[in-house]
Amino acid sequence: MVNLTNVNSARLSSNLFRRADDLITGRKNGRLSIKDKDVRYVEMAPLALKNRVADRSQKDREKSCFQQMMDVMACLGKFDQNQSMCTKEIDALNVCYKNFNARRKEEAMKGAETPLGPRARLTGTQMTAY
Repeated sequence: MVNLTNVNSARLSSNLFRRADDLITGRKNGRLSIKDKDVRYVEMAPLALKNRVADRSQKDREKSCFQQMMDVMACLGKFDQNQSMCTKEIDALNVCYKNFNARRKEEAMKGAETPLGPRARLTGTQMTAY
């Protein structure tokens, strides 16, 4: 056990009230940071922008007919995978999927046109073609 009330143990330690060496001498540990004048930039090719825009997915992240699919899965789990007991949920899923496909085809036909206006949002392929 360490006796912290004994003053003699503090007198034996020479490092008790000593400042850190790096603060006294001004030296720091580790590597020094490189100065801007020491950095040499060698231009391998002239800096220029490309003539195309990267194609990124701009789909909305909402899944199609997710709620109807979960209803079908819950019904099938409740009735031990018996599809004849879940005809109402399965029909609702099929109707939703048909509507989703029709909307997706409409959007694909509409997406072929270039949007106009000061705040028009273009996809990557539309921007490249523009």
